[in-house]
Amino acid sequence: MNQPSRASSLRFSALDYGCVAAFLIYSASVVVTPISLVSLARELGFSLTGGGGVEGIRASLIVAALLVSGLVAARWGKVLSVGASSIVLGLGLLAYSFAPAYGIVLLAAAFVGVGGGIIEALINPLVQDLHPEDSGRYLNMINAFFSVGILSTVLVSGELLTRGVSWRVVMAGLAVISIITGVAFIAFDRRSPFVRSHRAVDVLGHKAAILRHPRFWIFFPMMFLAGGAEAALTFWSASYIQLHFGLLPRMGAIGTACFAAGMIVGRMGSGWLVPQHRLWHLLFASAVLGTVFTLLVPMMGSIVPLLVVLFLSGLAIACFWPSIQSYSVDRMPLDSTSLFILLSCGGMPGFGAVSLVMGIIGDRHGLNASLYVIPALLALLSLLLLIERRWRPH
Repeated sequence: MNQPSRASSLRFSALDYGCVAAFLIYSASVVVTPISLVSLARELGFSLTGGGGVEGIRASLIVAALLVSGLVAARWGKVLSVGASSIVLGLGLLAYSFAPAYGIVLLAAAFVGVGGGIIEALINPLVQDLHPEDSGRYLNMINAFFSVGILSTVLVSGELLTRGVSWRVVMAGLAVISIITGVAFIAFDRRSPFVRSHRAVDVLGHKAAILRHPRFWIFFPMMFLAGGAEAALTFWSASYIQLHFGLLPRMGAIGTACFAAGMIVGRMGSGWLVPQHRLWHLLFASAVLGTVFTLLVPMMGSIVPLLVVLFLSGLAIACFWPSIQSYSVDRMPLDSTSLFILLSCGGMPGFGAVSLVMGIIGDRHGLNASLYVIPALLALLSLLLLIERRWRPH
């Protein structure tokens, strides 16, 4: 098949913009609890260990929602499912804003986890359905808004809390935006031209076929490594800057923002410039450069060079999650929705496991030593990309 010589113009539909909005609110829900945690714990009288339990509930419900999301989409369609999940997420954030005690916070976290998990599972398959011939570019472009949401939420919410605005107001504001996004998706469902319906047995059959495919077991660890590398700098950058350089939390937030800004530029640039048939080259070059850039992070002796290297690291890591998923569809002609969901089930544990391992290393040897985990992950990702490219199964 002849490949296009250059990338064509991107054309966005109303549903594409809906996906952007859903990613913005989902990413906001990921970081708003950590930002508000100190104020929230102080007002409701629970410990920081209890705060960790809140995040544990949210993360576990995300994984559970990922596993059932294929059945949900088969029954109600992706558009309606994402709309309903945005409303559920909004209700969870609203429950946060009115929570009188820790138990209600845990219940709210469960709603946020379920809603966010189905959004995480179905947005990228929805984009794949909208743009099947050129999905890599659209996935990178739309996934950039996950990083936009993180960047804007970190900066805006942090500033509001610093100025004395209650965390309840922040949560309630995000809740309203999430519910409006959900209602808009439900309205879009009435004119969606590609709604698919499968029986539960068909969904399970698709997943079984994917799990039997040998190449899936190369892409699955790729997603774990990619998710771990992205989570590592998202989670630990601010703490590293405060502990290693003795700087204020505001500078830690700026460090995280530099990494997120690199992610935004990287994803938008990939979506704008890289055609579908160049996805492997994008992934491999990014993995090699990312290994180099992240290796420099613990070597920086002052804050300004560190901020530059964090930006470059975000630039390199940006393409992995959406591009691996899109590239896998090209290499495995199987049901894209089930494939995206199962790959996300590989990526999400990477977020938690790598952050935990880095914390353990940090306790024993310091956060500076733990940062060397990240280039190791990206070096392994480079190796897997080479294996996948050259592997010809019998």
